[in-house]
Amino acid sequence: MKLKAFYLYAESQIHAGTGADVGIVDLPIQRERTTGFPVIQGIKGALRASGIVDDAIFGSKPSKGTEENTDAGKISFSEAKILLFPVRSAEKMFVWVTCPMVLRRFARSTDKKLEIPDVPNDTVLLADQNFSEKSLTLEELELQLDKNPKVASIATLLSGCAPDSYMAAKLKRDLVLVSDDMFAKIVKSMTEVQPRIRIDEKTGIVVSGALWYEEYLPLDSVLYFVARETVYSKGSESKLSELDGKTMTIGGKETTGKGFVFVKEVV
Repeated sequence: MKLKAFYLYAESQIHAGTGADVGIVDLPIQRERTTGFPVIQGIKGALRASGIVDDAIFGSKPSKGTEENTDAGKISFSEAKILLFPVRSAEKMFVWVTCPMVLRRFARSTDKKLEIPDVPNDTVLLADQNFSEKSLTLEELELQLDKNPKVASIATLLSGCAPDSYMAAKLKRDLVLVSDDMFAKIVKSMTEVQPRIRIDEKTGIVVSGALWYEEYLPLDSVLYFVARETVYSKGSESKLSELDGKTMTIGGKETTGKGFVFVKEVV
């Protein structure tokens, strides 16, 4: 079975939500149950709605499908998994953070060969070999720093996800590897949480009790998904190359400017 993999580079915040929640955040984002890593379900639906790719590869639409004349989809789509998570840093404005588990999953899914170093729980490994500081702050965390050439090589490979040469150059320098446990804590506590209100159309003031909180993946997050041909494909996976270099929307809150992603084929 042939496969293609694509990066999704967030050009605005992304809200792929789970619906209402009883926690502090009323509308949280989707996460893996075991690790808490952010994911985005429904890639197939978002691609179909984008209109970028030939609609025929998705099979029959749910509203038209019947037992007699339903056509199967030509491509199987994975969920989108987190690859790089942007975190504010006093020394570098922001850096992209990832961990060994995420990189090993990416390498396995895309058939890439990555040399992934081990990293202690209280240390960060930085791609920038010319950085002169001894520590690096991630939000309020100050962590011991080691410069690592293997992380630099990984950063060079992953810089292909960037929407322009400027961000690609920054990614080559400012990729940080942390432990799996540290990464789980970062993606849980360093997402964006925004308050929302509802205005009464007649009075022009906030409706009583109409305050809620929504969680977002931050701008410059990077995810990836894999598309595999099914037995009905007959070469249909080649049509997915039309996605390369395009911008589409994914998740909710589209009319408020959320969910814009730059799509780039993993090569």
